[in-house]
Amino acid sequence: MTKVKENAAIQLSAATSTSFDQINTFAHEYDRGGNLTINGKPSYSVDQAANFILRDDAAWADRDGNGTINLTYTFLTAKPAGFNNALGTFSAFNAQQKAQAVLSMQSWADVAKVSFTQAASGGDGHMTFGNYSDGSNGGSAFAYLPSGGRTDGQSWYLISDSYRQNVSPDNGNYGRQTLTHEIGHTLGLSHPGDYNAGDGNPTYKDATYAEDTRGYSVMSYWSESNTDQNFVKGGAPSYSSAPLLDDIAAVQQLYGANLSTRATDTVYGFNSTAGRDFYSATSASSKVVFSVWDGGGKDTLDFSGFTQNQKINLNAASFSDVGGMVGNVSIAKGVVVENAIGGSGNDLLIGNAAANDLKGGAGNDIIYGGGGADSLTGGAGADIFVFGASSDSNRAAQDTIRDFVSGQDKIDVSAISTLSALQFVNAFSGHAGEAILNYNQSSNLGSLAIDFTGQGAGDFLVGTVGQAFATDIVV
Repeated sequence: MTKVKENAAIQLSAATSTSFDQINTFAHEYDRGGNLTINGKPSYSVDQAANFILRDDAAWADRDGNGTINLTYTFLTAKPAGFNNALGTFSAFNAQQKAQAVLSMQSWADVAKVSFTQAASGGDGHMTFGNYSDGSNGGSAFAYLPSGGRTDGQSWYLISDSYRQNVSPDNGNYGRQTLTHEIGHTLGLSHPGDYNAGDGNPTYKDATYAEDTRGYSVMSYWSESNTDQNFVKGGAPSYSSAPLLDDIAAVQQLYGANLSTRATDTVYGFNSTAGRDFYSATSASSKVVFSVWDGGGKDTLDFSGFTQNQKINLNAASFSDVGGMVGNVSIAKGVVVENAIGGSGNDLLIGNAAANDLKGGAGNDIIYGGGGADSLTGGAGADIFVFGASSDSNRAAQDTIRDFVSGQDKIDVSAISTLSALQFVNAFSGHAGEAILNYNQSSNLGSLAIDFTGQGAGDFLVGTVGQAFATDIVV
């Protein structure tokens, strides 16, 4: 490898950079728990929220001791004994309701050690589904927590002349969200607050903690807008069809995590291999609201088909702004997603401690790999590769920028040190702030090494495909 002689003894002064500030701001956008107060309410951590959702201590017992709660279910065809006539007229589920209920049950089985089998009886418990016609109690559906009574497992859905949303549940609509919500009750999850549709006129003001919204829990009544999220696109709202961040933590606390789900390499978003409708995007107009649960493998968030500016965070228990919505994609606690692909907008990508493959796509992107030996690709546009600590890229775990274009792209190390300048040299002499740029023309491979501590060796090292010059470095 040949050194870049023309850069020797060049001094590069500090420049104003906001790129790391943008990374840092978004990385902490959804901080929660501790002593935080949000909207005048205490902020709950994921575990605190899960505990509160489980405050009624309701759960099915594993009768056969096989480690999984095996539930059976029936779609009622006639009014059952003990039917409350105040509910009006009974009706059976239509074909679409049945199909969508199966998908909602599947979404719960994906994340926890529970299974659902259609049968007249049996298992560790039995669930039933039916419709009613009188909505005078103020609700659009209701279900019973498992408590050892005859109503365990029952869930009921309003269909009337004035309320039709339960007739045609589908991915992303309120009817599907309602199915997933009510099945959550039959599993033992309560609302994140002490409210019910039939009890007065509750609002978000009645929430116990700040994160009691549909941005965090499918069990909540309250709009995600209360936590500065936005699931509206094309003038229409979207809803989660599956358990969200806090729901996943809660049901796993009850029954254990299903680690066999998507335990191999999985793609979420465009080109999805997840096998679930809510994890798939097919066009720039797609609306995605989901929380990733994944059992292992090398996984990818692929948002390449979106044209809007996006912010993607690969850290567990984090949120991303995807496809023109805000805070609509999260990653469940304990999940490692390795890779992310941005779209054609000006995207911001944040990696995690794993070895990430981050691709910005078209647009002027800001990419931060974090820890691990990351592969960073800006794509078309003027891209900024940001480093927040020398440990983000060093000899032990070196990042590589795959498509660096001098005069267009930047390497931003301004957050690593308070040094006012870098001195580009041919060899380290033990002075803090010395930097070496190497480049091999035959291989088109280069590197940037910086001695931030004066130890006479580079404690920061990043590789490049393409040549970087001193003027491409932001300090």
